[in-house]
Amino acid sequence: MKKIHYSDAVILTSDDAADAVLDYATALAKSGRADSIDVPSVDDDGFGVVVRMLVGPASQMVIEPALDDELEPEAMAFVEDLHRRIASLPR
Repeated sequence: MKKIHYSDAVILTSDDAADAVLDYATALAKSGRADSIDVPSVDDDGFGVVVRMLVGPASQMVIEPALDDELEPEAMAFVEDLHRRIASLPR
């Protein structure tokens, strides 16, 4: 599990999802674009939620490790989608 610190929010998600969000934000910044994404997350009560984020050239985020949690959200489809989006950006 990792925490994405974004604005005043902390988004708890899987390692792969957090890494993919950072990779996508970096790719968007390099291409001067922005996009909104729906990040699979876990709320403070341990329930699965989806958090919508706007990422782009001005996005500032910090990602840090979180305690491993058995409630880690399933994020494989999300990660694959972000990898497809990265591949489709102009280089």
